[in-house]
Amino acid sequence: MSTGAVSEPASGARLGALGVPPTDEQVYLFLVREGRRRTVEEVADALRMSARSARDALRRLEGDGLITRTLTRPSGYAAGPPELTLETLANRRTEELAQIRQYAKELQGEFSRAEQRGSAEGLVEVVVGPEQLMRYYLTLLRTATSRFDAFTKGPYVGAGERDRVIVVEQDRIDRGLQARSVYESEGLDDELTLTVAERSIRIGEQARLVAELPMKLAIFDRRIGFAPLSVDDPERGALVVHPSPLLNALMALFDMVWARAVPLYFEPAPPREDIDRRALQVLLLMSAGMKDESIARALGMSRRTVQKHVTTVMATLGARTRFQAALLAAERGWIDSPRAAQAAQSPRPSAAPGAIPPARPAPFSAGDRGYVP
Repeated sequence: MSTGAVSEPASGARLGALGVPPTDEQVYLFLVREGRRRTVEEVADALRMSARSARDALRRLEGDGLITRTLTRPSGYAAGPPELTLETLANRRTEELAQIRQYAKELQGEFSRAEQRGSAEGLVEVVVGPEQLMRYYLTLLRTATSRFDAFTKGPYVGAGERDRVIVVEQDRIDRGLQARSVYESEGLDDELTLTVAERSIRIGEQARLVAELPMKLAIFDRRIGFAPLSVDDPERGALVVHPSPLLNALMALFDMVWARAVPLYFEPAPPREDIDRRALQVLLLMSAGMKDESIARALGMSRRTVQKHVTTVMATLGARTRFQAALLAAERGWIDSPRAAQAAQSPRPSAAPGAIPPARPAPFSAGDRGYVP
């Protein structure tokens, strides 16, 4: 009688979905392939496992209805017809899963009623500590199914976890999640934020740019908001906002900022007549209020090349200032900038020729995504 360790199955376990452990599956396959009764000792010797392990596995398989025990002496075990016994077990597991789903609905009802009884106390949670923040954030991201909206900029909680967050976000995007982030123009001077933006866009995130952001924010499926207690020190903690007028206000804020922002590209921008793609990229970022140094860093070109594109764009448009260039570009439909278009349609002050007032970016400040706002 062997007392050695259980050997590994020759092939990957395939009955795990039915709740059959790998060792039990190994014993079951042995009996199926033998096609006749085998005793506990014979099973143990053939599979190089202890008699106790073999006996326990056989009893579990008998309980699942996959094998039967003979009444002869010595008693043994034989496999039943697999097509019949496995189908019966699968139907049983399906019924059990249906019962669990029904129970989950009942529990959700109790949970919702408890939340309502909690009134305002249940509308906002406070999460503190870097590890807890990251864990909570990743859980919200993993469970998001339809939409993820964020204001993104540093400093970040768990900056070293950015690869892990990108992997999770990419998985959700691959499964149909719509991810949108608004970045702060000066934030792209920060190497980490620039890397975050580049990698996020490459995995399918839609990105836009504004001069400033009002806060750091992440909204999951438009049902849960996540915002840091402090913009400058996000490790202090975060607010988790559940469905409420406050969450509605946060969603409205995001929608307003998104509508005023300009698209951010790291791949060539869509072509337009009379202007090449690279110059159009520069125009898009310039219209968001970015400085030449920031544009150069974001697009991976020299400051001199950026200035050359700016000069070309202004000459093509017949603009005397950058602000005027953004207005004329919006009028021609070269850029999809609601803010520039709105400004272009508003009455212009009378002044000397060429005296165009300087651009005054909308007053927004700060935003974060990803590595926990």
